[in-house]
Amino acid sequence: MKMNVLPIGTMIRDHSEENLYPFLDFLAELGMNCCQICRMPEEKLAANGENEESRKFTGYLREKGIEPISIFLNLRVRTGGNGLVSPAERAARFVFCCRQMAWGAKHGVKYFTCHAGVFPKCGTPEYAAWVADMKELVKFAGDLGEDFLFETGPESADDLKQTILDIDEKNVGVNFDPANLLIYDQTDPAEFVEKLFPHIRLVHCKDARRPLGGAAHGKETVLGEGDTNFFPLLDSILAKGFRGPLVIEREIPAGEQFRKDVSESYAKLAALRGKYV
Repeated sequence: MKMNVLPIGTMIRDHSEENLYPFLDFLAELGMNCCQICRMPEEKLAANGENEESRKFTGYLREKGIEPISIFLNLRVRTGGNGLVSPAERAARFVFCCRQMAWGAKHGVKYFTCHAGVFPKCGTPEYAAWVADMKELVKFAGDLGEDFLFETGPESADDLKQTILDIDEKNVGVNFDPANLLIYDQTDPAEFVEKLFPHIRLVHCKDARRPLGGAAHGKETVLGEGDTNFFPLLDSILAKGFRGPLVIEREIPAGEQFRKDVSESYAKLAALRGKYV
C-alpha cells in the first residue's frame, strides 16, 4: 500500500476485542487514514502473523481505510533494564523488536519507533558497543524495507543527532514528539527541528508543559494548550517540506474526554494539512 501524503491517525493501545473494533470505527468516522500500533500483542504475532487474530485485525483496517503505518515498540511492558540500552536485556529486546518488524513487513508497516532508553555517554566503550548493536537492528529493519525511528525523550537534540550520525544508516530517523522534549525538560522543540529536521519522518501530535516546582517530569496537555507552540511549529515543519504521518497521541484514559480531544485535534490538523495538500 502506498502511503498517503500527510496521513493523520492516532495510536492503537487497547487490543481487547470489546474495545479495539469500536475504536477503529470511531477513527474511520472521523476520517483518519493511518494508525500507529502500540506494540503488537502476542496473539497477533503468533504463527508468523498468519493467524485468525491477525487476519481479522488487518482485514478490519483495510475495510476502514486505515493504514498501519507504524508500530511503537513499547518496551515498558518488558521487565527491568533500560530500553534498548541495557546490556543484560538488549539481546532479548532486540529479538522482540525483530519479531514486531517481521509482522510489520507482511502488513505494510513502514516505521518502527521506541524510546531507546538513556543513551550511554558518547565516546565511551559502552556507547561504541551500543551503537554497533543498534546499527545491526537498524540494518535488519532496512532489509525489510522499514525505518527505525528514535522517539524523542530524555536525550538532547545534539546527543540524538550524534547517535544517528554514528549509526550511519539511511533508514534511521526520528519520531518527533515535541511534548516529550518539554516533559523531559530537554531541547526547545523549535531548536530541535532546526537541528534534526532532515531526520524527522513521523510527528507525534502531542502537547505539554515543562516540569514545575522541582517535579521530575512535565505534564501533558490538550493539543494546542501547552508550551510546544504546536500548530505554528507544525506549520513550520510542513513549510520545510515534511509530508510524513501525523499521529495524535493523547495519554489519558479512553473515554468521552479522550474521544473529544482526539476529535478536536483531528479537525485542527486536517485544516492545517489543507494548506499543503
